[in-house]
Amino acid sequence: MNWFKTKYNTFFLGFLLSVIIVFFYVRPLRSPWHPFIAGDGLGYYAYLPAKYIHNDPQYDFKWFNKVYNANYVYDTFDVPDKNILVDYADKKINKYYQGLSYIWLPFFVMAHIWAKVFHYSPDGFSAPYQLFMGLASLFYLFLGLFFLRKLLFRLFQNQWVAAVVPVFVFYGTHLFSYAISANTLSHAYSFTFIVLFLYFLVRFFQHRENRLRPFLWCLVFLIISACIRPLNVLIILVIPAFLPKNFFKEGIDFGKFKCVDAIIILIGLGAIYHQLSINYIQTNSLIAYTYTDEKFDFENSQFIESLFSYHLGLFVYVPLIFVSLFGIPFVLKRKRFLLPGFFFFILFLYSSWWYWPIVKRAMVDFYVFPAIFLAGLLNASQSRSLKALWLSLFMLCTGYYQFKNFQLSRGILDEFSTYKEVFWQNFFRTEKANIYLIPPKTIKKEMVLVENFESGAHSGNLSKAKKSEGNYSLLLDSAHYLAPVREVGYPDIFKEDGCKKIRFSFDAYFEAGVSALHAFIQFFDANKKLIEEVPFYINSDYIVPGKWDRREFGYEIVDHQKLNNETVKQVVVSVWNVEGKKKVYVDAVKVEFILTDRSFETVK
Repeated sequence: MNWFKTKYNTFFLGFLLSVIIVFFYVRPLRSPWHPFIAGDGLGYYAYLPAKYIHNDPQYDFKWFNKVYNANYVYDTFDVPDKNILVDYADKKINKYYQGLSYIWLPFFVMAHIWAKVFHYSPDGFSAPYQLFMGLASLFYLFLGLFFLRKLLFRLFQNQWVAAVVPVFVFYGTHLFSYAISANTLSHAYSFTFIVLFLYFLVRFFQHRENRLRPFLWCLVFLIISACIRPLNVLIILVIPAFLPKNFFKEGIDFGKFKCVDAIIILIGLGAIYHQLSINYIQTNSLIAYTYTDEKFDFENSQFIESLFSYHLGLFVYVPLIFVSLFGIPFVLKRKRFLLPGFFFFILFLYSSWWYWPIVKRAMVDFYVFPAIFLAGLLNASQSRSLKALWLSLFMLCTGYYQFKNFQLSRGILDEFSTYKEVFWQNFFRTEKANIYLIPPKTIKKEMVLVENFESGAHSGNLSKAKKSEGNYSLLLDSAHYLAPVREVGYPDIFKEDGCKKIRFSFDAYFEAGVSALHAFIQFFDANKKLIEEVPFYINSDYIVPGKWDRREFGYEIVDHQKLNNETVKQVVVSVWNVEGKKKVYVDAVKVEFILTDRSFETVK
C-alpha cells in the first residue's frame, strides 16, 4: 500500500507519529520511580527471566527478591516477591497468567542481547529489559490501532470514519493512560488482540474463498487473548453479531493449505504449550485457578458505582464512552443488540469482582465496542454540519478526559476516594495538591479540633501580615522555623472498633523562594517519650507561591499494639519551614480523629 496515496492514510500516519511523540515526551525512559516493568507486570513478565536467565525450571522465583532489590529503589510490599506470589496448595506460585510473557519473548531476546553487548547486568530487569518492554507496549499499541482502523473500514466502508475514530478512542479514553504509562499491565495488550480477533473474524465471514488463513489468525488471536486474560475468551459470545445471512448455506471454502498456514498454527500451539506447561509445573494441573481466594461477588456488584461514581465512574471520567452509546442504533441490527449487551455484561462482570475498581482498566480490553458505536454514529451523519457537531463533541470529551487524567496524576483527585464535594470543588484546579480523602459516608465517629490562632492561647510566632481567615496566622521564618500547632490527648473514640485515621490539614501561604515545608504527626507516651513520628513533605513541585492553598495529610493507624489508648497519651502536630530563609504562613489548622468503616474501600 502506498501510505501517502490518500489523505486518510496521511492523517493516520500523523496520528501514529503523535503517539510516538507523546510516548517519549510523557513517559520517563529511565526513571527509578517509574520503571516499565512494574505492578502486575512483574508477575506477567517474571516467567521469561525465570526460564531463560535464572535457571528456574520449577518457577520457584527464589532469585526474584535479590534481582528486584538490585534494580528497584522501592517496593509496595515489605518483601518484593509478595508482588507476584500467592499460596497455592503446599507451595507458592506466580498467580499471573502467562500470555504476555509469550508475546514479549522477541523483545526479551533483543533486550538480553543488548545487555550482553553493552555490558548491562543480564538479570532480566536492568535498563535494557525495562526499555524493550516499553517498546513492546508501543509496538502492540500500534498494532491494535492499525487493525482497529482496518476493522472499522470493513464494517462501515468509510475511510474517514475509520481513520478518525481510533484517534478519539486513544486520546479520549483510559487506553491512553494504560498504553503510555502502565506498560506491562495486560489491558492495552488485550485491547489489541481482541481487535485482531474481530478483524480476522470479519475477514473470515466476508471472504467467500480462501477462508483458511483468516480463520487460523482469528483462532490464534483468540488463543493469545485468552492466555493474556482468560475472561477474554468470552469474546466468542459476539461471533453471532458478525455472522452474515446465509453463511452456512453458501458453504465454506478454506482454499489450499500453505507453508504460512503451518507457521500460524505453530504460533497458536506455542501459546497453548507455553500457558499449559507453566500451569502444570506450578500447580500440577493444566487448568488451574491461580488467583486463590480472589473471587466474584455478584450479590454486591458495584455496577452503578462503576459507571457514575465520582472516584472512578466510567461515564464521569470518560464521557466519550457515554456518547458512543448514541451510535448503537446506527450499527447493523444484530450488532445493535449483541455488541452493547456484551459490553455491559462484561462491565457487570468486572464490577462484581472483589476488587471492583478494576473496572476502570479492565474495560480497556473491550474498547473496540465503543469504537464501533462511535464509527456508526459518524457514518450515519450525512450532513457536514452534523459531522462537525459530533466531532466537536468528541473533541470536548477527549479534552475533558485528558484534563481529569491530568488532575489524577497531580493528586488533585483520587481514583479510589474522590466524592462529590471534592470533585466539584477542584473541578478546574491545575496545581498539584496534597489530599487525604475520607468519604463522609464511611465516617462512624469523629473528633475535630480547630486552631485558627485567634484566641490568643497559641504561643507560636503569630502575624497579621497574611491570613486566610480572621486576624492572625502562624509565621514560620528564620527565627521561628519549627512550631507545634496542636497538642491533644489520644481520643476515646479510638477505643472502639473500626478503621482509625488522623487527618491534619491547614492553609499555607508561601513566599517566593520557599523550597520545602514538612509536617509531622508525633505520638508520645506518659513520660513524653516519642513512640512514633509520621512525616509529610511539601516539596517545590507542590508549592505555589503568593497564594493561600489548602494542604491535607493523613495517617491510618494499623499497628494497634504500638499505638493505642494505653500506650499513647499525647498527639502533637507540627510544621517546619525547612530552610527558613523565606516566610511561610499557616492558618485554619484542623486535626481530625476519624473512626471509619471499610464500606467505601477495597481492602483484601
